[in-house]
Amino acid sequence: MQLTTLFMTLSAAAGLALAASTSSTNLDTCQRIQSDLQGMNVTYLPDMIHLRRSSNASFNVPANARGPCSLIAAFPADYSIRDSSVEQGGNPIAVNVTDVDGPTPDSLVGTVRFPSALPGPTTKEAVKITINSFACREKMTYHFEAAELGLVQFKNTADAGLFIEYSC
Repeated sequence: MQLTTLFMTLSAAAGLALAASTSSTNLDTCQRIQSDLQGMNVTYLPDMIHLRRSSNASFNVPANARGPCSLIAAFPADYSIRDSSVEQGGNPIAVNVTDVDGPTPDSLVGTVRFPSALPGPTTKEAVKITINSFACREKMTYHFEAAELGLVQFKNTADAGLFIEYSC
């Protein structure tokens, strides 16, 4: 009897451990959508006849997306990000992010400082920044604009730049 009870207890514990490892593996597999943006180019230089450039990034989210859709910036190690403030020994420039076509259009949804390594123009190590999370919708567009003097530039590729993550 005691042997049967011990066997059942161990079996139940093994089943729970298997379920826990399976569910944590599922949590680590997010789906990722690349932006239609070729490259980030935001500039705020009021000395140059109030030069101000901004960028829009749009994402087409599949209808079967579940969970929140997270707007992220992800870069591998040594990825080139140009930031005029970092080039001059300062901190990365703040970039404001507004939602273009969400429930409250033109609302500020985040501010991000892209990870230029100090004092060089590349990331030191791989980085993933979650800017904000939203209810998924078919089309998600965000406007990026420098909040401080200077410029920020990088190329958006399949492995680096702006993404929407969902179904995590």
